[in-house]
Amino acid sequence: MQKQKADLLLDGAIDMHAHGYPQFTLNMPGRQNNYEWAKAAANAGMAGIVMKSHIWPTVGEAHILGEMQLGVNVYGSITLNYPVGGLDPLAVQIAAESGAKVVFMPTWCSKNDISKGAHYVDRMRPYLTVVDEVMKDKPGLTVLCEDGELNAETQAIIKLCKEYDLVLASGHLSIEESLKLCSAAASDGVKFVLTHPLNSPLIAASLDQMKQVADMGGFIENVFIGCMPMHEGIKPKRIVEVIEHVGAEHCTMASDAIEAWNPPPPEVLRMFIASMLALGVPENDVYMMTHTNPEYLLGCAPEIPF
Repeated sequence: MQKQKADLLLDGAIDMHAHGYPQFTLNMPGRQNNYEWAKAAANAGMAGIVMKSHIWPTVGEAHILGEMQLGVNVYGSITLNYPVGGLDPLAVQIAAESGAKVVFMPTWCSKNDISKGAHYVDRMRPYLTVVDEVMKDKPGLTVLCEDGELNAETQAIIKLCKEYDLVLASGHLSIEESLKLCSAAASDGVKFVLTHPLNSPLIAASLDQMKQVADMGGFIENVFIGCMPMHEGIKPKRIVEVIEHVGAEHCTMASDAIEAWNPPPPEVLRMFIASMLALGVPENDVYMMTHTNPEYLLGCAPEIPF
């Protein structure tokens, strides 16, 4: 089959947010295991993938896949949920020393996620048996103190992100927390990404709130998994509205692929690219969001002027 424009744009692209297997338990399979995913990304001509797990640091798997020289750069990350100690600066530093490139703030274990009955309840709660009595009353993780300022752990993590040139992603924090975090990151010269802000009711950031992040130098992450039928069912046109409101220079495109009922991550990203082109997003803008901006965030390219 002749390559279409979306296939050509997938060549050299970087997916900065997708999930491997095992993600949480062996009973939660993805469409591909990590080797198959990396190989598929290489076969599609992709330049890189960021492996994300809600539970474990992915630096070990990323390192092994990198050593196999499959033809694609594999980047590790850490997500600051309870299994890694939550907002633990030591966990961040060790992950950085082990090659991590992205730090995701709490997701399933965030106060915002738990309070809104999102992923913690259906994904983690069923597995809490022996530790149930200890865990059941945990309110979830937040980056804020009672006075509304960033807590000491979060401030230390921001400084580590600066020291190790790590990307700081907001995870499943509330938009109010994320705006505080972005402001502090901007003050310290840390690269910041607002994670899938369209997800509702989990984050549901307004266009103006996204613009605030962009105005502070942060990036808006758009993911295609939210458009899939087993997820939020977001209309792709809403993503176009985000891109038009904040500018492609402040956006990234990622798959956030997870679960076996979805296509593999490279195909999800190809579908995303094809959908944006079909909705009139200029080819140069799609390239910027899938190539230029991820390259800058991961330190593969020089500074990009806004």
